[in-house]
Amino acid sequence: MPNTYRPILMDNRDETATEAAALSPFRAVAVTTVAVGCVAFALYAVSLSVGRAPWPWWMQIPIQGAGMLALVAGFVMLFRRPGLSRTGALLVAFGLTWYIGDLQFSEHQALYAAGFCLFFFNAAVMAQIVLCFPSGRFRDPIATIVVLSLYSIILISQTARYLVEESPPPQVWGDPKAGTYSPWATVGTLAGMILCSAVLVLLIRRWRSESPPMRRSAIPVRFFATLAAVIVSGFLIVALTHAAARLNHVLLFGYATAVLLVPLASQVDALRVWVGRANAFEKLADFEEVASEGYRELLAKWLGDPEIEIHPWLPDEKRYANSAGETVELPTDPGRSVTFLEWKGRRIGALFHDSSLDGARQLKSVAAVTRIVLEKEALQARLRSSRNLLIDLEIEHRKELQSALHDGGQDEVIGIRFALHDLISELGQQAESSTVGLIQDGIARPERLQDKIKEVAFELYPPALDYGLKAGVVSLFDKLRLPPKDLTIPETRWPKRVEHVAYRVISEAIRNARTHARANTIRVKVTHETDWLIVEVIDDGVGGANSAEVRGLGSQRALHLVNVLEGKLTIDSPHGVGTHVKAELPCTL
Repeated sequence: MPNTYRPILMDNRDETATEAAALSPFRAVAVTTVAVGCVAFALYAVSLSVGRAPWPWWMQIPIQGAGMLALVAGFVMLFRRPGLSRTGALLVAFGLTWYIGDLQFSEHQALYAAGFCLFFFNAAVMAQIVLCFPSGRFRDPIATIVVLSLYSIILISQTARYLVEESPPPQVWGDPKAGTYSPWATVGTLAGMILCSAVLVLLIRRWRSESPPMRRSAIPVRFFATLAAVIVSGFLIVALTHAAARLNHVLLFGYATAVLLVPLASQVDALRVWVGRANAFEKLADFEEVASEGYRELLAKWLGDPEIEIHPWLPDEKRYANSAGETVELPTDPGRSVTFLEWKGRRIGALFHDSSLDGARQLKSVAAVTRIVLEKEALQARLRSSRNLLIDLEIEHRKELQSALHDGGQDEVIGIRFALHDLISELGQQAESSTVGLIQDGIARPERLQDKIKEVAFELYPPALDYGLKAGVVSLFDKLRLPPKDLTIPETRWPKRVEHVAYRVISEAIRNARTHARANTIRVKVTHETDWLIVEVIDDGVGGANSAEVRGLGSQRALHLVNVLEGKLTIDSPHGVGTHVKAELPCTL
């Protein structure tokens, strides 16, 4: 299935009103006319069966109300949810076929024949609803074949019964004295049960292949429809065996109740939209929370898609950005889709979601809140992008300086040394000892300067850091002759800027421990915990580094880098106990 990219246009109008406006005046009049006709037919059919069907009073409500509720739910969809018009039409068809059996109580022979032959059609319509929910369309040829076979076997077996059985009395569900059945009744019952079993198998197979959002959307309808199918299967067996009237009545009551709840279950999705809209706007009470990860979690829980993503559009840079300000690409997974969000003709962002949510009303019902979230997220993305650029520029600047010192300054110093050696050779035995001493002192000074240049170049940017945080810290330990057993860092590679900030924290903490705290033991530990890189440096020095007043320029620079990365740096350094430096850096692998 190809990826679906569709825009959602957001404006100030109510989402329900927008959908209602999608229903053209001509179609509205047509749907209204059909609704009036269907309700009139249902009332007429009920008037035929009232007082003649053998049902106790406690069965009247679910039996008479199931079809009417299906009609109401179906026309609500046709009026208010044009995108689900096929499902609405199926619910209307179910409501009509629910009452069509009552035509058997008519004095007119043609109406009686229609009621008799189509008596079980509501079961076939229910099977089609449950297999096609929520789109109203068949998704595979096997489901189409099963449903068409169910319609066919009902029509064939019932028509055969009508022609073969002598003066067949009206069929009434729950009446064990409905008359003598012909073999066609047994054939229709067995075939119907086999096809009902096939429907259940198809539902199980679809359940296993569907995504969580689709499962959650369809589970209320499927549960009650499946319960109705199980009950009707038992009911058919009981009817063929002419069981006691009470057992028939209990099964019929259970079937009618389950069927009664199917139309209500079909409206659960609309109720979720209303509740979701209310929850979304409640987030406006705390604007900071609206633009936080909590809002994404709200959508994920409400839509049933734990992997849903919200990405703002940066118009100046013509790209979508994630929470870190980095560019995100459109998903290529067939199971994921993109809904572009626009406000008054201006693109503001995109939702990456499960393909089953394509065109869902839930995506529209929080349009206004999502717009606010995206606009603030866009600002935050730009800020994070700028902060990341600062770190990237520092890395590049340090590397340039390191390269200039190592390749330029050091070469010049080496050249001076060789020049002075050549001068001594030229002077030979003619040079006075004092002059030679001065030249040799001039040679020693560049040597010390060369060592200092190497040290500064290493402090600026150790070349080993290009191979990962562990390689960089190992080179630092080797340079300072610290025992490798005190170093615990996994081989994992993290984002370059995260490794740079982590190394700065570690090197500065080690420098302070050796220079100021007079520590004998320095331990370094790095772990990755749920999108956070935890860096710890622990020494056994004199402590007393808690105060901000005693922090040097290097420590302040490390703190600023951690803040730029939106991390957290803590220093626990009581007097005489040692120091524990801990940096928590946001880091997603």
